[in-house]
Amino acid sequence: MPVARRRTELVLAAAVVALALGVVLARGGEAASGDPQLALVGRFESPVYLTAPAGDRARLFVVEQGGRIMISRGGTTLSTPFLDIRSLVASGGERGLLSLAFPPDYATSRLFYVYYTARNGAITVAEYRTSTNADVADPNTRRTVLSIAHPRSNHNGGQLEFGPDGFLYIGTGDGGGGGDPDQNGQNLGTLLGKILRLDPHAAGAAAYSVPPSNPFVGQAGARGEIWSYGLRNPWRFSFDRQTGDLTIGDVGQGSWEEIDFVAASAGRGRGANFGWSCFEGRHTYTPNSGEAACNP
Repeated sequence: MPVARRRTELVLAAAVVALALGVVLARGGEAASGDPQLALVGRFESPVYLTAPAGDRARLFVVEQGGRIMISRGGTTLSTPFLDIRSLVASGGERGLLSLAFPPDYATSRLFYVYYTARNGAITVAEYRTSTNADVADPNTRRTVLSIAHPRSNHNGGQLEFGPDGFLYIGTGDGGGGGDPDQNGQNLGTLLGKILRLDPHAAGAAAYSVPPSNPFVGQAGARGEIWSYGLRNPWRFSFDRQTGDLTIGDVGQGSWEEIDFVAASAGRGRGANFGWSCFEGRHTYTPNSGEAACNP
């Protein structure tokens, strides 16, 4: 679809963003009363993500790029991985086991979801169930929710997040290479270069279902799974816990990195076009300026 005059209003930043995560400036060797403190949670191999089920204040789940999920409890790393799928994962560069998400009903369902690059290069979302031991998943419960062919080694996306509405949001890269050579960012007929929104539970013979409130459901030539598009490699995104606002960290081409913000009151990214590969941030991406999608 054409971009220019239909782009969602965004807040963009073209710089390195420093996020303060509770770093303490020690005073005389001890932190002052009331200061945030930085705690060691363990040592890991290429950690890329950290999360925990809602309400679980005892454990941290650390995702290692190579294909393991480890649990840290009280600063001690448990010796047995929560999940080890190294045999399934292609790791290195931008590939690997990249994310983990616990649904709102995890305490009762024991289901959770992982995002990884499969050995054949496909972006994969899989469902697992925790065993009767809450610290260990059952690898035999694996069920593929989504598999998307991915032609190159870079731009594997990587984020899974359950939104305030309870649906699973998935960030996918544009297929890799430079300048979006396959023109996936603006193509609503592909799941690459998008944020997707699914109900990940099996629905009869289908591995998942598409919420009918998704913006492109029923539109000819468009995939109903798409929530937002025009993204290059949305490596990380999140929903504000208080407001439900959506913030996306999207990897730029060369001159600009991009942070996209959409308030809950503005639809939380529903149907939003973030511009790639016609725009890099707010700037026209000149090599693609002649493409039909960039000229409404």
